[in-house]
Amino acid sequence: MTEDLNLNIEPMHFQKILVGVDESQQGHVALANAIHQAIEDDATLYIASILELGELSAVDVLNLPAVQMMQDNLAANLDRYKAYAESHGVKQVEVVYDSGQRAGEVLVDVLAPKIGADLIIIGAHSKKGFWESLGSQAVYVARHAKVSSMIARCDTAVDAE
Repeated sequence: MTEDLNLNIEPMHFQKILVGVDESQQGHVALANAIHQAIEDDATLYIASILELGELSAVDVLNLPAVQMMQDNLAANLDRYKAYAESHGVKQVEVVYDSGQRAGEVLVDVLAPKIGADLIIIGAHSKKGFWESLGSQAVYVARHAKVSSMIARCDTAVDAE
């Protein structure tokens, strides 16, 4: 039955992988998968966190110290993620931070073209963590990305926690 298949297709070898992370289990699963793929392809890994302004109240947006604290937390987490990726064998790791109304749109429409990403990885959804809605943008990434995308999902036992 397999005689009629002619799959002379070379699998893609990615060069620039963009992963959207947050402080959720799904964000960590996305990072783990991105680390694996970056090592497999000897690719540059770009770890991104997005401050979603649409999730902030008007009071928070106008409270500069509160916004600065959120940005500082994002930067500290990105530094942790970078060190983790490097300690697990990724040779080239960069961190990127941005803000916008929706994380998926920022990843697809701003960051991916800016860095020339050829793969975007994001968690399936987020139920916990400060940046709860990064994964909620997974459908947007899958539908609108102009490059390959991976929606990383952890198993249901871990996901239910």
